[in-house]
Amino acid sequence: MAQAGPPSAIEPEALQQYGKLTVDLLQRHFEGLPTKAIKPQASPGDFAKRFREKAPEQPTEFAELLKKIEEDVLPGVTHWQHPRFMAYYPSTTSLPAVLSETIVAALGSVGLQWSANPIATELEVLVMDWLTEMLGLGPAFLHTSGVGGGIIQNTAGEAMANIMVCARVRKHRSMQPDLPRDEAFYANSSKLVVYFSDQAHFSGPKACRVAGMRPRVIKARKIDGNYRLSAEDVQSAIQEDKANGLVPTVLFLTYGTTNTCSFDRPADFESIAREENLWVHVDAAYAGPAWMLPEFKKDSEAVGRIATSVNVGGAKWFLCGFDSCFLWVRDRRFLTDVHSATDIFMAPGNDDIYSPEFKDWSIPLGRRFRALRIWMVIEYFGTDGIKAFLRRALDQADFLRGKIAEHPAYEVAIDSGLGLVCVRFANENSTERVGDLSRHLQDAGFLCYPSQVEGKPMLRVALGGSATREDDVEGLWKEMNSFATTPEAGQGA
Repeated sequence: MAQAGPPSAIEPEALQQYGKLTVDLLQRHFEGLPTKAIKPQASPGDFAKRFREKAPEQPTEFAELLKKIEEDVLPGVTHWQHPRFMAYYPSTTSLPAVLSETIVAALGSVGLQWSANPIATELEVLVMDWLTEMLGLGPAFLHTSGVGGGIIQNTAGEAMANIMVCARVRKHRSMQPDLPRDEAFYANSSKLVVYFSDQAHFSGPKACRVAGMRPRVIKARKIDGNYRLSAEDVQSAIQEDKANGLVPTVLFLTYGTTNTCSFDRPADFESIAREENLWVHVDAAYAGPAWMLPEFKKDSEAVGRIATSVNVGGAKWFLCGFDSCFLWVRDRRFLTDVHSATDIFMAPGNDDIYSPEFKDWSIPLGRRFRALRIWMVIEYFGTDGIKAFLRRALDQADFLRGKIAEHPAYEVAIDSGLGLVCVRFANENSTERVGDLSRHLQDAGFLCYPSQVEGKPMLRVALGGSATREDDVEGLWKEMNSFATTPEAGQGA
């Protein structure tokens, strides 16, 4: 007796039916999102037990899967797209970002190299050059320069790991020009030093360790209301390390750190970088999109002059959705020298402007068609629309900082000038009271987490979410004001 064949992976006639059911679910989700709790009240394992212990042998109807998602998946989600999600940093998505992912998944292409999916490579070249010009990084980072260029990575952490490995190999080659090619990969790197601000994200030192180099963390100074590295302190650390037989290798500068949104000033380090032959990496994962606005152009111009490499996030404040990180290098050979690899089953490549072998620019061989998502977002909003989105976050943050400055109970802990608002109590240094404020806000439907800087507690309010509106920020302030003026507030809650 004939057996039934395997199920069809994609039934074109079912796409419309099931696609509509899926979009209907998402429509209900987004329409009801403002009334939902931002995060579930649960303990580890609470949601796993709602699912089968073993994989099913028989197929499940698609409508049943959507029902399961609505009943058992969505209740377990921390809603980063909630208008009152103000923790960490935003993870901004958008209509074109969401729907483009469906197209990317449907195409299922693997961008091994240009010949494996020509449009994926060429569109990535195009959008990375668009972004270079939108951010004002300068012609050195354009693919059309024939020397520099950019690539889309998963996250900033991945980009940093990529860069640290390449910086290590470049340093060995510069110190030993006659070193056989492969030996540079295996040379002892324990004396190579990477310099960080103490405000830098821990992903930086983590990437440094992955590359086998030595991180040196330098205390940032508080200047003009925010923290930044001092060129004098970096120079002092470099001289001390050289006296101890170490080799200065990378200067890791920040532009909008996670905890405090601190900014290092690239222009301050131009002479040091040149004299010490340092690889300068600028981590602008959060604040880089601000370079689109005229008041921040001088910063991107400085980055364009000094940086060897730079990363900017597409998900935090750029509407491109997670995951998307834009990484640029001044000279693509810094990447290809490390990552170039091939085999007899790969097609020959010509490595032209519109056919770079992106497999040779980073660790993964297979690459998702992320460029389609980035292209759709930029086309859909236009540069004017993205600038208006950025401006809205700045206006919201300025409103909140203004209210804090006027209130006797609060003060602005750090003046970022961007969408992160750091607030603390004016006349007390109580971790418990900041924690009580955070819990009060969560009970009122807002999610903001406590943190601290230099041992002093504060509350981080990260504005700039895709759905956050002015009335959400006004509501947040209303609750903060209520907490501050309630006599029993913070008394051991």
